[in-house]
Amino acid sequence: MVLLASNYDQSRFLKAQDLTTEKKFRIKNVTEEEIGIGKDKERKLVVWFTNDARGLVLNRVNNRTIRGAFGDDTANWPSKIIIAFPTMAEFRGEMKPALRVRIPPPKQAAAGNGQTEIDDGIPESLRRAPKTAPPDALAEVLDDPDAEIPF
Repeated sequence: MVLLASNYDQSRFLKAQDLTTEKKFRIKNVTEEEIGIGKDKERKLVVWFTNDARGLVLNRVNNRTIRGAFGDDTANWPSKIIIAFPTMAEFRGEMKPALRVRIPPPKQAAAGNGQTEIDDGIPESLRRAPKTAPPDALAEVLDDPDAEIPF
């Protein structure tokens, strides 16, 4: 067995420097952990994933994002998908690299009758109605030279 010193320099938690672009994660479970040292030590939620051994410590923003999509009871979060991405955020008066999460858009599967089904676990109350373009009255007038102009 080879003993590598670099194996002992690994963090249990994801950091902004670990991601160069956004990445999808499937939630495996959620735990409560003591994070920080000394006076900065506090209890935080940590989301663990099926596709990465490291966990994501939830700050207030990421907690609210996930909770808003999947509910307050963390028992409902496993198997849900989130996307983590690197960005800059203010921390103690300075801009620092940070990780943020977002919820991916729902997948749409053809139901065979021209309709689509959406089954991704996101509550209906958090969905946005699709935007529809208003009819173009001018295009209708141009197609019919005898039509009255509606202005």
